[in-house]
Amino acid sequence: MDKEFLKKLTILYVEDDELIAKELSSTIEKLFKKIIVAKDGQDGLDKYNQNKDEINLIISDISMPVMNGIELLKNVRKEDLKIPFIFTTAFTDKEYLVDSLKQGVHDYFIKPINLNELLIKIEKVAKKVEHESVINNYQLMIKEYFDTINKVAVVFVFDLEGKLIFVNDFLKELGKYNDEDILGKDYRLLYHSDVSNDIVTKQFKELMLGSKWNGNLKFTTKDDSVFYTNTTILPLKEDGNINKFICVNFLTTKEENSRREFKKKVLYNFQETKKIFKKAQEKIDEIEQELQKYVGYEKKEEDLLSLRSENNKNLLKLQELEEKIKKIKKRQDLFTFEINSKIKQISEETLKMKDFTDKSGKKISKLKHEIKIREHFIEKVNKEIKEKNQKIIDLEDVLLHRDSQLDEEKPLNYCVLNDILVKDN
Repeated sequence: MDKEFLKKLTILYVEDDELIAKELSSTIEKLFKKIIVAKDGQDGLDKYNQNKDEINLIISDISMPVMNGIELLKNVRKEDLKIPFIFTTAFTDKEYLVDSLKQGVHDYFIKPINLNELLIKIEKVAKKVEHESVINNYQLMIKEYFDTINKVAVVFVFDLEGKLIFVNDFLKELGKYNDEDILGKDYRLLYHSDVSNDIVTKQFKELMLGSKWNGNLKFTTKDDSVFYTNTTILPLKEDGNINKFICVNFLTTKEENSRREFKKKVLYNFQETKKIFKKAQEKIDEIEQELQKYVGYEKKEEDLLSLRSENNKNLLKLQELEEKIKKIKKRQDLFTFEINSKIKQISEETLKMKDFTDKSGKKISKLKHEIKIREHFIEKVNKEIKEKNQKIIDLEDVLLHRDSQLDEEKPLNYCVLNDILVKDN
């Protein structure tokens, strides 16, 4: 199997059974340049019309909805008589098969398909069509070349007896002959009398032996004018035997040489133009294939714009949430500052009370017992203060979840705290 050749092919595969289409296309897609899948005959025809310049072969089921395989084949044949077409079918219907053969189907396969046989057939028919296309192109080029030669050279053909069976227009124009004057006559009558019989005899012997003859000859026209040529005579064979000869003569006068050179340049430019056109067409095909990669780009761009719009909305929501968090944090910081201020104030008051107690102990010795009681009382207050501090710390977590009620509850909390401190004092 010529994998390199298969890799150059684009296949149109038409199958209405989604499971079969998916299974076969996924199996062979790596072997080919491209697999274009269609779900029925009409879809296949649409995709063929859209991609006809790149499709090399069509594989199609016969029995399908909307448009069957035979109708698809008929429509394709209106556009292209040579593109390889292979049918796949689950049954052998003689009427279908006869009709398909009339429309130029290359082969058909009964399901389930033998993949190896299918690939061999694809390679065989695709290579055959490619070979025929190459031959046709060569034939066209040869015809164009011969047509050009026919315009710049004297050409005539004679049979084994030396009788002229063809003369080109350039010879008739140059020699002022018409067909009745020379067809069926001996070709040597075209030679000028200065051409010796020895040269003519030797020339004919060499030709009969199958050899090519080259040389310079002098010709005469109907009005006895003279022209000179550089001549090549070739024997032509049919079934291995020589049956005629072709004589190609290029004029050697200065004027005609200039004319011939000009026409050669025209021919060369024509051939170069064809080459340039071919390269340009190949480049256009490459660009069209490249553009196929961007099919649906507009839809992707719309989706991208939609995603961007959605992202912008989410960004605005995120910014709103960040602002709310900042406000909550600000309130939390303010509340923490106020609580710390109160604690500091309580601590300062406690220190003052302790200082007052110490001074009183030094001045009033008789109140030692009372001082001890006060000291005990102070210790008790300190303990309660610590407990209250712990309660305050515990309240911070609760207050964080009650931001909305802080402003209403703050005065009450402060009053309660003050009442407690007053009672303790």
